[in-house]
Amino acid sequence: MPPSARGALTALIRRHGAWLMAAGAGLGILLPDLAAAANPALLPLSCLTMFLALLRVEPTAFIAVLRRPGLGIVVIFWILLACPVLVWCLGRLVLPADDVFLRAMTLIAATPGMMSAAAYGVLLGTDVALLTLVGLPTNILAPVILPAVALLLGGGAAIDPAVTALRLAVMIGASFGGAFLVTALIGRPRIRRAAPAIDTAITLLVAAVGLAVMHGVGPALVAAPGFMTLAILSTLALNLALQATGFAVFGFAIFGFAILGPVPVQARLSAALVSGNRNMILLLAAISGQGDRPLELIMAAGQLPLYLSPLIVAPLYRRARSRAGR
Repeated sequence: MPPSARGALTALIRRHGAWLMAAGAGLGILLPDLAAAANPALLPLSCLTMFLALLRVEPTAFIAVLRRPGLGIVVIFWILLACPVLVWCLGRLVLPADDVFLRAMTLIAATPGMMSAAAYGVLLGTDVALLTLVGLPTNILAPVILPAVALLLGGGAAIDPAVTALRLAVMIGASFGGAFLVTALIGRPRIRRAAPAIDTAITLLVAAVGLAVMHGVGPALVAAPGFMTLAILSTLALNLALQATGFAVFGFAIFGFAILGPVPVQARLSAALVSGNRNMILLLAAISGQGDRPLELIMAAGQLPLYLSPLIVAPLYRRARSRAGR
């Protein structure tokens, strides 16, 4: 393929990245056998996505975030503690304490941000360094936080800490180690020049992950269409509401000014991104096999908004960055 045509193709993929991500998830629902075949590759696909996203993190930006840890600490507190309390309190205004949707929404709100948040950050133009800093401790704390929240809700989330730690170690070790090695071998300038190709690969990989992660969602949608539709709409609404709340909190509330000082718009967008998009794979694994089928179905449905929400928020993120640049 001529370089000009290849450049045009990669630009087209990046420009329509949100649609491709949604298409990957949609394909996984429409072709459940294909999703089942792709599902065993989920871990390596996730590792490769995270590795490429980390290549796009400028060392100076990551060091700057580490030198100002207050913002990252507050975002972690917001994600793991404030969000589930907020969701529970608001949900109790309209739902009984034992309602399965209230339990599901609260568990989702207590789940750490997805490990591939940095990849989403690259595609949506947020602070990737902050996403990387926040993603590691929140996921490491998941084996402690999720069972505690489930116990308070009256249900058990049997997370094996050793298995979870091993999975995280593989993802973090392979991604960070690979990014460090490649940067050392070829140098930061070459990586910067390859940024368009890297971003294109990230877009395609996120779409592939969306295909693999939809394993089981299609058959569940056929078996219980009414319940699954309600679950998808509810989890999508929660995703968007938490994103909007996270953006607002770090711009207008006490977190934004009294504690941290003015927060840059890219950092606020990162806080919004991880507020709404949680590690649903980890949560689904945690509650599977516990005999609560309605809860499992909601968690399965909750994976779809991870691939639908970028279609909705991408123009809003662009508008926020544009307004901040004026």
